[in-house]
Amino acid sequence: MENVLFDIHMADAMVSGNYRDFSSEEKKRELYAGIFKKHGVTQQQFDTSLVWYGRNLDKYLAIYSNLNKRYAVLTDSINARIERQKKPAILPDSNHINMWEGAKAFILTSLPGKNMIDFNLDTVRLSPKEYHEFTFNILGVSDSIIAPFVTFGVGFPDTVFVKTKEITRNGLFTVYLPPADSITNHPTHLFGSIYLPSQKKNIRITIYNIGIYKRKIGK
Repeated sequence: MENVLFDIHMADAMVSGNYRDFSSEEKKRELYAGIFKKHGVTQQQFDTSLVWYGRNLDKYLAIYSNLNKRYAVLTDSINARIERQKKPAILPDSNHINMWEGAKAFILTSLPGKNMIDFNLDTVRLSPKEYHEFTFNILGVSDSIIAPFVTFGVGFPDTVFVKTKEITRNGLFTVYLPPADSITNHPTHLFGSIYLPSQKKNIRITIYNIGIYKRKIGK
């Protein structure tokens, strides 16, 4: 029963997070039918078991205690993988930072929590005599949506310099951040994001080949 419930709840999360792919009742039934087939039970047997556990709450609660532990392990594993993907990979060419290691592409949707990617680089050696290019490829932009926008900035101990641009076309997109100076004359970090505003309909934007290039003045 525990393994069936584990897969059922994972399916519930999949349906709620991908309502466009599971908009019809038929697709939902196919998903749950696949789970019952995997575990060799029928919908009727599953429902009968739920009734029995409803009369034996101590056993039911024990199952959910185990499920919570399994979901916690799964969540930690997913979060660790995301952090590894978001780790900036500095290539042998020190003037290029590949964003992010192990991640080929990101999908932005209009769903809350899935409509932005961001970064904050405080481990990259910066110089006030450098300018930076934030580059990426984007697909899915059209005149019928509220345009996404990109933010790119450099931080100093006493201030920040930020540039924001709307993304109104598909293909390669570049944001230039010219050399910035401050009283301290010592940049500390680069930061930025790509954000998709709320939309009237569910859409998907693909971001890939994300990178930052450092250029010396005069080159």
